Amino acid sequence: MNSEARAALEAALAAASSLTGLFTAAGHRLFLVGGVVREAVAGRFLPEADLDCTTDARPAAVRQLVGEAATALWTQGERFGTIGCVVDGRAFEITTHRAERYDPHSRKPAVAFGDNVLDDLARRDFTVNAMAVDTADGSLIDPYGGRDDLAARVLRTPLDPSVSFGEDPLRMLRAARFIAGHGLTPDGALVEAVQTMVDRLDIVAVERVRDEFEKLLLLDDPTDGFGFLFRTGLIERVLPDQAGRGPAAMGRITAATAAVPAARWASLFVGGSARSASSRMRKLRCSKALVASAVALIAARARLAVTGSSPQDVRRFVHECRVPVDAALAFAQSVAAASGEPQDHLLGFAAALAELRSVEDVDNFALPLDGAAVMATLGLDPGPEVGQALDFLRERAFEHGPSSESEAVEALHQWRAANYSAGS
Repeated sequence: MNSEARAALEAALAAASSLTGLFTAAGHRLFLVGGVVREAVAGRFLPEADLDCTTDARPAAVRQLVGEAATALWTQGERFGTIGCVVDGRAFEITTHRAERYDPHSRKPAVAFGDNVLDDLARRDFTVNAMAVDTADGSLIDPYGGRDDLAARVLRTPLDPSVSFGEDPLRMLRAARFIAGHGLTPDGALVEAVQTMVDRLDIVAVERVRDEFEKLLLLDDPTDGFGFLFRTGLIERVLPDQAGRGPAAMGRITAATAAVPAARWASLFVGGSARSASSRMRKLRCSKALVASAVALIAARARLAVTGSSPQDVRRFVHECRVPVDAALAFAQSVAAASGEPQDHLLGFAAALAELRSVEDVDNFALPLDGAAVMATLGLDPGPEVGQALDFLRERAFEHGPSSESEAVEALHQWRAANYSAGS
């Protein structure tokens, strides 16, 4: 292990030192596992990252051991063997050695606790994650060659991939994230297993599929992961209506947009309709807020394509846009740049928006009179005429910009005289 890796490992061990003493004194062993070990072996230590651990202690014992030292404790995952805590300012997730096996017809893993770290590592998703560090002596436990695979940039499973993916089919989708996020190349056996078992993803809860896919989606550049989805047929299980698109184009557009959920989800449906985006996202049980934001970005991009740059056009667009106008404009510009589309129209709109902002508060459009004030001004009862009057004031504001209350009252009287005189 090189000096960078050793230093990163020592930093991780130092962060876990308080817990190490507690578990050792109680006759239990504690191991660092997962991402912190993988990154340490690669010579990186992420000081803000949560630390994942595994132990032979059962969940109730873990809860008791960390209870006095922890400044925060959460036990929502206890039935799955996981206790979360904050000790010395660092967050930990401590999981009892376990084996997870899927019933062929079940959406949820059945958890069995174990006593051996080697058995636990065999149940991990990929060899690069199937490494552990004994916190008592700092020794690296790597029974499946994860360190060599990390150096060779290869993605493999600890067990036969048909076994690993059979236990948790979501790992097939997770492979795409590791390919794109860590620059790994899947070995042939892994690819073949996914191609053969792709329909097994259907037994996984939709919410888990959505969450894993979104992690891929939010990477700096998910293109290689998309390539894996298309190559293996996984795309048909996640986004069947996008299977006809090429992964390179999809990845290029997605990577160009802001790495926020709404923009990334919206990027998947460029060239399609807002309705199809809404339907697919709802099937994946995305939140109503996320669906609304993504659909609004898609609609805003389409509308920007036909919106002029006059003050009236800009005011109307800003008022009616259902997401922050800067986010909508940035999304449209990113998609245009990634797709090779002309941007003159968007640049013109952006310039007009900036100029208008310099002279008025276009982002906080508000009418000088509300419905109650309109009724009082014109002596009206609630009814269609009130709405028509408000529509007039709104159109007037789009055309002329902000006005005072007295100006609005005068314009309202003139409007009513012109439109409702002589019994009309």
